[in-house]
Amino acid sequence: MEFLKDLIINIGQWFVALLADAGLPDIWVQVITLGVGAFTLALVPLATPFLLILYERKVVARIADRLGLNNSAYGGPYGLLQVPDDAIKMFTKEDSVPATADRWVFNSAPVVCVTVAVLIWGVIPLGPGVIGSDLSIGIFYILSLGAGSVVAVLMAGWGSNNEYSLAAALCGVATLISREIPLVLSVMAVVMVVGSFSMPDIIAAQDQYAWFLFAMPWTALIFLASILSEPGRRPFETVKADSEVVAGYFTAYSKFGMFYLAEFMNQLAMSILFATLFLGGWRGPFVEQIPILGTVLWLAIKTLFVMSVIQLLHYSLPRLRTDQILAVTWKFLTPLALVNICVLALAGKTLPPNAGPWTRTLAFLAANIGMTLVVLPILAARDRAARRRQEQIRRAAQPSSRKHK
Repeated sequence: MEFLKDLIINIGQWFVALLADAGLPDIWVQVITLGVGAFTLALVPLATPFLLILYERKVVARIADRLGLNNSAYGGPYGLLQVPDDAIKMFTKEDSVPATADRWVFNSAPVVCVTVAVLIWGVIPLGPGVIGSDLSIGIFYILSLGAGSVVAVLMAGWGSNNEYSLAAALCGVATLISREIPLVLSVMAVVMVVGSFSMPDIIAAQDQYAWFLFAMPWTALIFLASILSEPGRRPFETVKADSEVVAGYFTAYSKFGMFYLAEFMNQLAMSILFATLFLGGWRGPFVEQIPILGTVLWLAIKTLFVMSVIQLLHYSLPRLRTDQILAVTWKFLTPLALVNICVLALAGKTLPPNAGPWTRTLAFLAANIGMTLVVLPILAARDRAARRRQEQIRRAAQPSSRKHK
């Protein structure tokens, strides 16, 4: 029974002892252990999307009041076989490359997209002691990988040599770059409060608060709004705007299985990252007594909750235009994130060093409420003034256009 309490760590120790008993040199034991660990860790984001696809289809069926997968001819009981059927169909499609495409760039784009989605998992704590590499700059490492998705989108659009793909890629790149600023600023707010870039340190620091979601709600909302564009979720779904750019930057791809897989991998990674930064990560009741609960139960519940919120937003909100997304990110989220950092810094300076968890939480929450009462009316007034100016310009241009006709 003790073995099951900390199953993952005990399996790792058993495997190392097995290799050592086989007479292998220490260097080979270390190399094999790291290789098997990396392969096992990579399997998690590669295999989990198959369950997430089924879960999302069930959720969408409930939202739209449809029968869903249960009545599929080849879906199996409760539609469990529908996702494997789709995977077989997708990966056995004819692999055709447009004659005018840049073959190397065209074929490398989906590989880069999936690779970036897998590499993120190297520094995410999945449980007590269960982490690929505890980097001192773990959150900075994750943010730097965000540039990889921008490169993959641009490679897919440019390499296709298709006007629709290129237009979608340029819109997607503009959206992804614009959301990086508020995303980084929201993460920097957490790092400023914690005083460390390490992911385990961020989880441990939330013992001094009632989770950062309650202590810094505006930071959590800015982060949530910023990560919606990573997996291409509404209202930031410009890269797959069917009415404007057909199917997005992968229009020319005969089979887009890797892009589809990367979309759910990014959604899963962003959900776990939100759970780690704002919901205490794997920490929960009885984790100290039974560490496996942190990996299997609490982190899974928190991640599933965040994913459900993202899916609810995706299937409930309309899609914004590219100019509207850029206006939201540059004119609203970025200034709000800057003000948020300043407010949290001032609130942190007012706290005594020996303040308890609830005192810290209430102090930061009060600062967020004050920011809501002061800053949001200012931003709203500025937005109304900008819209009035645009309306005046539009009305002034109408008579001249009629006269020209």
